[in-house]
Amino acid sequence: MSNWSEADLELRLCRALDLARKAIQYFAIDGYADPESPACSFGAEKVVAETAMLIYAASASRSRPNIANRIDDLAALLAPHARSQRVLVEIALHPALTFKFAAPHILLTKVGYPDATFDDFLRSCASSQTRHAQDRPPSSSFERQWIRSLWNGQHSDGSWRAKLRDSMLNWPIDILGCLRTDAYAFTHLIMYGADFGFRNPRLPRRRSNILMEVSSLLARHLDAEDYDLAGEMLLTWPLMGAAWSPSAAFAFRVLASVEDQVGVLPCGNVDLARLGALEGEERARYALGTAYHTAYVMGFLCAVSLRPGRAPPVAIVGPQVEATRLSRLLGYVDDDRGHWQPEFSRLAEEERRALASFVLDVAIVQKCRRRDYKAVVEILSLASESGLAGSPMCRQAFELLERIASCSTAIRLREGAPTEKALPEHSATGPSMCG
Repeated sequence: MSNWSEADLELRLCRALDLARKAIQYFAIDGYADPESPACSFGAEKVVAETAMLIYAASASRSRPNIANRIDDLAALLAPHARSQRVLVEIALHPALTFKFAAPHILLTKVGYPDATFDDFLRSCASSQTRHAQDRPPSSSFERQWIRSLWNGQHSDGSWRAKLRDSMLNWPIDILGCLRTDAYAFTHLIMYGADFGFRNPRLPRRRSNILMEVSSLLARHLDAEDYDLAGEMLLTWPLMGAAWSPSAAFAFRVLASVEDQVGVLPCGNVDLARLGALEGEERARYALGTAYHTAYVMGFLCAVSLRPGRAPPVAIVGPQVEATRLSRLLGYVDDDRGHWQPEFSRLAEEERRALASFVLDVAIVQKCRRRDYKAVVEILSLASESGLAGSPMCRQAFELLERIASCSTAIRLREGAPTEKALPEHSATGPSMCG
């Protein structure tokens, strides 16, 4: 089975590195402030850190001249911002945040751009008695440990596993209900645990279970055209060195197609009307401020996929369901949702049938979003007939139906009203369908 063209992956990575130069020029000093959409604003330290991570991920392909030259140019542009007076002052004032602000310096050092003076200063702050004086969520704590390990070269697998056991990576993710912040924490734990492809990640539970959950979560975000999170989800396969699932291979094809159409992988928070009304510098700044991170995600994905044996397959191959059952599943899917549908329609019949699990996930997500739980029951029944009901999405959908039924009963009892079944009778077959 042939894999995605390395030349194409290289081209896409170079595109992200070129865009990173513009992002540094625009945002590395003052960040980006958006008074109309404050949630889109970000500080200078964010773009500096993410650019350093992009360079670090791309450095595995420095044998390719086009990539090496861009890394050299971008690192020279980034270094003054990574080691600026402002960064030095922030570390001096807040030693508990030492490795947050020093991350770009450490990543640049790892790829061959050291600064001995900065390192000496860093050592003095890293030994401060208040260096641990911050309460961090597990994903943030794990990020700091990853950065510190790159700096001092001390990798303790036991310590890493202990932190991952305390993180959300150790438990099933809420596919239908998780917040975007939870999804980001999930993907970032995988990135840091795999050291952007330089290490084999030590996972707290079975890799196959994690991959099945990510496949279903990927369907949710691909359908919503959230290409930022969809791209981060896709990193799971090459970072783990796992064979790409049919859903993952298809999602990569969708992202590549959208990038080819737009020129840069778009984010979900750009206001097209506002973009069309802006001109000149304001237009360029707004477009870059809203799109740079998603473009970086595509860069990360291509950088990791360029490693030997990690590229996505061209063809979508997997177990196939009967054409009639796929057609019935598609009947539950909205016909005007997402860029994935035109791409799906162009596939060969065998490829579409291999994506039945993806279609099933999308159907459940859409009906749950509309709270059409009667349709969810019907979909789960069809999944059982098709041999697809063992997925994390199906199990969680059935649990959701059970919770809703229990909630309805509790509400009626509290109100003193007679209880009624909240769901159709055949929903009781859920455990055999999805267990």
